[in-house]
Amino acid sequence: MAQLDFYANSSDIIHVIDYMFELSPMRLFEAYSRVDHEIREFKSGKDVLESSHIEDNHGGIFVRGWWDSVTSSPYVKRFDLNPTVGRFRESLEGVGTFQLLQGRPHDLADNALNLSCFTHWNEKGAFQRANCSDSEISEVNWAELKCLSGKLHRQIINTFSKAKLFKRPILEGAYSDLKNGGKLFGQPGVYLIGSEEIES
Repeated sequence: MAQLDFYANSSDIIHVIDYMFELSPMRLFEAYSRVDHEIREFKSGKDVLESSHIEDNHGGIFVRGWWDSVTSSPYVKRFDLNPTVGRFRESLEGVGTFQLLQGRPHDLADNALNLSCFTHWNEKGAFQRANCSDSEISEVNWAELKCLSGKLHRQIINTFSKAKLFKRPILEGAYSDLKNGGKLFGQPGVYLIGSEEIES
């Protein structure tokens, strides 16, 4: 599994999404649909903002998608719910997909911002642990996924990042929040703008 952890607020995540669309033709969906609704597709970061996704997802962004040059086989899975909750939800699935999850304020850590993460399978991990057939895994263009993911990692680390906490990038919006009195959650504690662990 390939993963990049970083600190970001919603505006940062929108910038990341827009850059991902610029990198290569891409399709993006909410990771899980609302209860009793079909899953929504987003065409841009603005699309995410203008939907109710952030409110529906408890104040954060949680999306999955894929670049067209990487794979064409992701699918939407519908699953039943406990009738006291609703009838169904849908999720985007597929070994060639990526996931982007925005960290939210940590209730048990003085509402300090938690880490966001961008993740996807790599070829070795998919063959070892993914719940997919060998043919599905072989259909993914792993070299292209590694290339696009690498470009995104470099953009986040070298361009979007304004500081670091334990080597993890702090993106511009999150850093601005930090300067305005915000806090970051990182093991083993909570960190403020003057904390020596924050490298600017």
